[in-house]
Amino acid sequence: MAEFIHNTSLKEDAGKPKDTADMFKNLLSDHEQIVRELRDDVEKCDEELKDAGTADFLTGLMEAHEAMAWMLRKYLS
Repeated sequence: MAEFIHNTSLKEDAGKPKDTADMFKNLLSDHEQIVRELRDDVEKCDEELKDAGTADFLTGLMEAHEAMAWMLRKYLS
C-alpha cells in the first residue's frame, strides 16, 4: 500500500469530511485530477507515440471520469 500511495497523484485527505457535500467535493476534485492527467496521456499517446489505440482507450476512460465529475457538479449545485 505504501508504494501505491507513493506513486499516486491523488492525495488522501487525513481529516474526516464534515458532511456528504464535503465528501462529494473531495470526490469531484479527484475525478477532475484524473481527467487532467488522462488528457495529457491521450495527447502523448496520440502525438508523440503515434499509438491511436491506446489514445482511444484512454479517451474512453477520460470520458467516464468527465461524466462522473459532471454528475457530482450537478449534485453540488
